[in-house]
Amino acid sequence: MSEHPVRGFVRAFCDALSAREPARLSCLLHDDIDWTVFGPVDLFPFFGHRKGRAAVIEMLGRICAILQLRGCDMERSLTDGDHAASMLRVTARDLRSGRTLSLRLALFAQFTDGRLTAIRVVFDSFDAVEQALGRHIDLSAVA
Repeated sequence: MSEHPVRGFVRAFCDALSAREPARLSCLLHDDIDWTVFGPVDLFPFFGHRKGRAAVIEMLGRICAILQLRGCDMERSLTDGDHAASMLRVTARDLRSGRTLSLRLALFAQFTDGRLTAIRVVFDSFDAVEQALGRHIDLSAVA
């Protein structure tokens, strides 16, 4: 049985961002890739929607300008044909504050001929914001 493309993509993604060379991923992205990361774009400007390989590579460069990837662990992965869902834990250093962030995310990916054609990423964004700010956010006053 051959390896599903999501495993190779996650490995390549982590390697490319660790090396701060996002263009390495170009060959794994479909020309018309549809990429969306759900989360607070004010704090993480690389969140949001991107369409097309060039826009995704540019966005990955923005990640490299803000975060230094230190680790990436695929905790779980489910695949069905050209579709995959995975849970990841990413460890990164926020270059703006020097803080180390431990981020959990879920990704839902679609591949065609081994290339990523669509991805949706959902972060535990509340936890990510608290880590990036370096403080607990008390919501008891609004509850």
